[in-house]
Amino acid sequence: MAQALPNVARDPSVGTFHSVGLPAVDFDAFHRHELPRRLADGGNRRIAWDVAEAAPFAFRLPEGSAYSYVPRRDRVDVVPGVVEDAALVLEIEREAWQDYVHELRTRIGLLYSRAVRFVRGDYDDWDVWEPALRCLYSGTPIYDPDHLGLVGLDGKPLALDQKFRLDEDPRVLAHYLRTMGYLVVADVFSKDHLARLSDETDRLRREATEGGLHSWWTRDEDTGEKYPFHLHYMGLQSALVHALEDDPNVRFLANLSGAELKPVSERDTGTHAILKEYPAHGTMTSFANLPWHKDCGLGGCPITCPRVHVAVQLDAANADSSQLFMLAGSAGRVCHQPTRPEDWADLPVVGLETEPGDATVHLGCGLHAGPRPTGPNRRRTIYVRFDNPRVFEVTAPFETYDQVIPGYGTGLLPSVDEMKRQV
Repeated sequence: MAQALPNVARDPSVGTFHSVGLPAVDFDAFHRHELPRRLADGGNRRIAWDVAEAAPFAFRLPEGSAYSYVPRRDRVDVVPGVVEDAALVLEIEREAWQDYVHELRTRIGLLYSRAVRFVRGDYDDWDVWEPALRCLYSGTPIYDPDHLGLVGLDGKPLALDQKFRLDEDPRVLAHYLRTMGYLVVADVFSKDHLARLSDETDRLRREATEGGLHSWWTRDEDTGEKYPFHLHYMGLQSALVHALEDDPNVRFLANLSGAELKPVSERDTGTHAILKEYPAHGTMTSFANLPWHKDCGLGGCPITCPRVHVAVQLDAANADSSQLFMLAGSAGRVCHQPTRPEDWADLPVVGLETEPGDATVHLGCGLHAGPRPTGPNRRRTIYVRFDNPRVFEVTAPFETYDQVIPGYGTGLLPSVDEMKRQV
């Protein structure tokens, strides 16, 4: 049932506030009137604790209009112009700023869109203010590790690494998923089913070529060898994989989220696989080793989310291969980027350990990472993606927020670090 995919290229205009029918926001009126009102009506209480020690920050339009965000002990003041001690000054296009307000672009999305210029400071400095800004703009709460409430229905603390079975109480499974943002369920897929899915994934990997939508590639800078690390739209190339969208167990696991969802065969990257088959010691380009991110991390959360991924674990995930790491309780909250291992030390971070045939479920709005392999064994995972039905109303087939990334459609995409060096 292989289906030829269209020639879809990079398009930084995908999913902007204009294209999805959201209202324009006046830069000056917002900062002079609306933002002070929001701060007075509870915004200060929600954000002041997070930026109390931060240096001031400023947005500036190319035409010259600018406003600084100045933290005080228990509030944030909005001041016209750029204050002298602003550590970060961002020049941003007027329409790009409006996309940021509507959460249709994040700082990563704006970086890849090349819609910002760092007049003072750099991309990493932006992380200090990103959660507070998005909380003020869209209302998304800031992740506060001291007030997560990671407890079960019985009031007892939830274990970060708990594994369930399909026949357990659905209320317990649903509560764990909605509270933690992820779920691990043992022995969901039979050995025969798993073997056929494994063979089909290997077939699609062998047939993958650079230069199109079917796959993303990485290069080992030490050896020059290239590897596919994402296989996209697998359900359009395989009846066996496509059937996962209606598999009763897959649907059951997705529905534990409690959200209204639809499978996305022809949106985003469809049902897709992540392949960790390259050397653990290699210096890999692109997104082969994924930093901390959300699946709506480029933007578009109001369109694509709630989003749920149900994953078929084809291989074991452990220290002898590689693992998906989750930040518990982060779904639906804006998080700072824990860029260094020491940043994780006091956070509820867990590396998921699975066996072949297990299923994992994660909410797309949860922060997670797929760092470099730690062992020699390969790890392949098929992800069946379910999105907010609204994505079908405002995006066309094969449209995705990934299209803001330079090189989209070629299979070779720059990493965040590579983009930071370009902007």
